[in-house]
Amino acid sequence: MKTKARRDAKKDRQNTMADRIAEYVNSPRITHRLKIGRIISCRIQGNYGDYRTQIDMKDNKKITCTCPSDYWPCKHAFALAKTYEIAPETFVDFNDVIKNLKKKTKTGLLNIIRNMILRSSESLAALGIKGFEEETREEAEEDETVDKFD
Repeated sequence: MKTKARRDAKKDRQNTMADRIAEYVNSPRITHRLKIGRIISCRIQGNYGDYRTQIDMKDNKKITCTCPSDYWPCKHAFALAKTYEIAPETFVDFNDVIKNLKKKTKTGLLNIIRNMILRSSESLAALGIKGFEEETREEAEEDETVDKFD
C-alpha cells in the first residue's frame, strides 16, 4: 500500500511540475529569446522576479537560471527548452546579428557599442573594465542578508 501511495504522490508532484512548466512555455513571460551557436537563453518573468535562464543544447549539464529554485534543472529551464523546441523562430539568432554587423563601418560599430553601454553599463565588463561586473545571485543574497540585520 505504501508503494502505491508513494507512486501516487510522485505522480502528483510530476503533474504539478508539468503544469508549472506549461504556464511558461512560449508565453509572453519568456522574453529576450536568443540563440548564440548551441546556447539558447532568455529572460523569464517568474513568480518572484525576473530570471535569466540559459541552456547549452549540446551539454545538458550546462544549464543556468538565476531563480531561487532548489530543483535542478528548474521549471524555467524546462520551459525554455520546450519553447525553443516548438517555436525556434521566436529566438533571435546571433549569427544573423553578426552578419548585419559585418556590413557596418567602424564608426557605425562604435556608435552601436556606445548605445549598448548607455542602455546597460554592465556591458563594460565584457571590455574588461573593472567595477561593472554583474552581481551574482550569491552576492545579491549576501547583500540581502546584510540589509536584514542593519
